Amino acid sequence: MNQDLQIFREKISQEEFSKTETYWLDQIDFQIVDGDLNICINSEFVKSSIEKKIYKKLLSISEKISGIHNCIFVLDPSIKLKKVDIQTITDSYPEKPINDKEEKVFEVDLSVFNNLLTGSSNNLAITAAKNVVQNPGSRFNPLFIHGKPGVGKTHLLKTMEESSRSSYYIDSESFLESYVSGIKNQSIDLFKNKIRSVDILLIDDIQFFMGKKGVSEELFHTINYFLNNNKAVVLVSDQKPQDLLGFPERLISRILNGLVTDIEQPSSEMFKEFLTKTNEENDNNLLTFSNIEDLSNIDISSFRDINGIVNSLVLNKQTGVNNSDYITGLVKNLLNKNTFILTPEYLFDYVSNLHQIDKKLIASKNRSLEVSAARHLLVVLMRKHTDLSLTQIGLYLGNRSHSTVLSYLNKGKNSAVVLKEVNSFDNKLNMVEAS
Repeated sequence: MNQDLQIFREKISQEEFSKTETYWLDQIDFQIVDGDLNICINSEFVKSSIEKKIYKKLLSISEKISGIHNCIFVLDPSIKLKKVDIQTITDSYPEKPINDKEEKVFEVDLSVFNNLLTGSSNNLAITAAKNVVQNPGSRFNPLFIHGKPGVGKTHLLKTMEESSRSSYYIDSESFLESYVSGIKNQSIDLFKNKIRSVDILLIDDIQFFMGKKGVSEELFHTINYFLNNNKAVVLVSDQKPQDLLGFPERLISRILNGLVTDIEQPSSEMFKEFLTKTNEENDNNLLTFSNIEDLSNIDISSFRDINGIVNSLVLNKQTGVNNSDYITGLVKNLLNKNTFILTPEYLFDYVSNLHQIDKKLIASKNRSLEVSAARHLLVVLMRKHTDLSLTQIGLYLGNRSHSTVLSYLNKGKNSAVVLKEVNSFDNKLNMVEAS
C-alpha cells in the first residue's frame, strides 16, 4: 500500500458514517493511481448504490484530506462483497407493511412528458405511463410495452423514471448481471431489496431473458411482490408477450392480466412536427416549408431514422452545401430504399419459402433430408444475422437443446449446399443495401 493510500484510509476511518453508509463503504477497495482515487467495485449495481449513497461524501473527503479531485469507478468482478446484513439492508431501504393503509405521498413531475413527441403511434402507451406515474399500482399493472427497435420505448421508460422520485430503471443486461452476481456472492437479498425499494420498477428489453430460467423466475416473483404491495411494474420488449418463448407460462399470464400496448413507427405527422420544431430552434433557417413537406413524405421506421436525418441536415447546413439540393437527393434515395428486416421470424419465413416447407415442420422432430437441410440453413442464418444464443435459437426450433443446435450449426457450415444458399441470401441483402 502506498503512503498516500494509507493516509487516505486512516483519515476516512476518522470521518462519521451512518450504519448504512458504513455498509456501502465496506463494499469498496480503494486505489490511488496517477493522482486519481480509484473506487474499485464488483458490479454495476454496487456502483449505482454507492453513487446515490456516499459518492459525494467520498469526493468531498478526498478533496479535503488529499487534494484529489477525481474519483474514478473501476469494475473488478473479483472483489468479494461483505456478507449481507439483512438488518442493514432493511434500514437502507425501509418498506411499509403490506397491510399498511396509510396513503402514500409521491413526488411526481408530469411536465417531463411534454418533451416527448406524441402521436397516434404512441399516444396510448404515453397515456398509460402517465397513469402509472400518478397512481402506481392502481391501474395498468403490470404495464407491458412492445415495439420495434428505435420507436421510443426506452425513451418513454427514462421519462417515467425522471418524472417520479420513487422509480428505478434497469436494463435487462444490468438486471441479469446483478442477479448472477447476487447468486455468486450470496448477496441476492441486496439486489432484491434494491429493486423492491421503489414504487415504480422499469425493466427494459426483457426479451433477452428468453431461455434463462433462473432470471425469468426472479422476474415473476418480483412482479408478484409489486402487485401484492400496490406498486407498479413496467416491462418493455421488442416482442409481444405471447412471442416470448421460454418464459414460464405463469409469468406470461401475469403480464397479460395487466395492460399490453405497443408503440408503432412514428407517423408522418409526428415527423413533420419534429422537423418544424427543429427548424424553429434554428431560427427557421434550416428548412423551407417545401423542404419539410418533401421530407415528411418519407416512410420513417423509427426515431433513430428521424434523428439521423435531422443531424445530417444540421451538419449539411454548417458545411454551406445547398440544403434544397441535398434534401432532393436524400428524399430520392430514401423513397427508393428497401431493406430486409432480419428478425428470427423473417429468416424463418425466408427459409420456409425457399425450401417450400411449412415452418411447423421445420420446428418439428421430422428428420427427413429435405426438412433437415432447411433446418440447418435456418440455424446458420439465425446465428449469423441475429444476436440470439444457441439456446435461444433452440427455443424457436421446438425447444431443442444447446448441443443439438450446435450440431445443426456445424452441419450447416460443412454443407456446400447450405453455404451456397447462405451466400445467395447475403448477396441479395447486399444488393438491397447498395440500392
